[in-house]
Amino acid sequence: KQWYQRRVAITAGTSNMTLNTSFQSNSSFHSISSMSNLSFSTPARDSDSNYHFSASPKIRKKVSDLNNLSEYLQEYEEKEKWLSRGSSDRSLTGGWAPRPSETLPPRPYFLATQNQIVSVSGDTSYYNQQAADALLDRLGISPHSLDIWTENMRKWISQTIFQHIHREIQTINKTLDLVGSAECKIGSVSTAVLSKISATKHEHIANIALLLPYLEVSVNQEYLVNRIGELASGSCVGSFRWESGGKYKNNQWNKELPTDSQIVMHCIATYLDSHLPRNPMYPEGRTFTTQYFVQTPSKADTKKKEYALFQSSIHPPHFKLLVGDEVWEVSKGRNNLFHTLIILLYYLREEQHGMLGPVNLGPTGLN
Repeated sequence: KQWYQRRVAITAGTSNMTLNTSFQSNSSFHSISSMSNLSFSTPARDSDSNYHFSASPKIRKKVSDLNNLSEYLQEYEEKEKWLSRGSSDRSLTGGWAPRPSETLPPRPYFLATQNQIVSVSGDTSYYNQQAADALLDRLGISPHSLDIWTENMRKWISQTIFQHIHREIQTINKTLDLVGSAECKIGSVSTAVLSKISATKHEHIANIALLLPYLEVSVNQEYLVNRIGELASGSCVGSFRWESGGKYKNNQWNKELPTDSQIVMHCIATYLDSHLPRNPMYPEGRTFTTQYFVQTPSKADTKKKEYALFQSSIHPPHFKLLVGDEVWEVSKGRNNLFHTLIILLYYLREEQHGMLGPVNLGPTGLN
């Protein structure tokens, strides 16, 4: 009897808990070209920065006999186990664990503020996760927004660049068949041979000269053309392997072949080269590549560049941003390249009035 009275007293005290939740969610997907329209929404908090929810166990009905007591104790044990599980989760994650029946939006992760990004006076080849987290916090970019922009960036790269390149390759190869040059198809010969064909059969395959710069990332044209076709499949470069690539003649990828990150970066740089006005300082027409892209073993000298992409490592691939007299660190791994490009676009929107040199990032420019 005393044990039962203590149980009832504990339950009565527990049933007075009142916890509330208030979430604002934004499921809209925004394109990279309209980042200025993005709005950030976060879960409501109280003065102690704790999340709230409604979970007040209540006595189901009055206990009047042993049967009722047995039912009640079983119900109470279940709720007590759930409460203890929630308490354990809070101690590990700093948040709370919802009941399986609840379907609430995931709790966003808030980055801690750091005092410093990365100085260019040090070694820019190493990786600093704290600096990468601090950069997002400093720019006010939430992880949720970064995830959405990453998906949009992958779609844009697939649809604007790789699918277009793949179609051009197929069209030109069909034309080469028709003009009696089937042995010189793209993927079967070197770019030097294709350049000569472009000069002799220009009236039939004028676009080959525009395509050639995209193919200069590797001397192994057979692998490159095949891999471009694989990256073009689907809608978001789903086969992308950031530190490796695809199979070649039924063999696994090796370091003699370009990584997917290298192929993607080269194609993006070439695309931007074709959209920026020619600069007499760069007669080869690679304005973006020369002015806004630095690749190891070249050193990151920010004194010569207002901003630029910086590839600090080839294997594994790692990209950073040079801005003013700073090197901006970006999280490593499979999304490093995409995140670096996104943060560059974000910087251009916020600090350069949405312009990459003289070209607008919006629909009237690079889109």
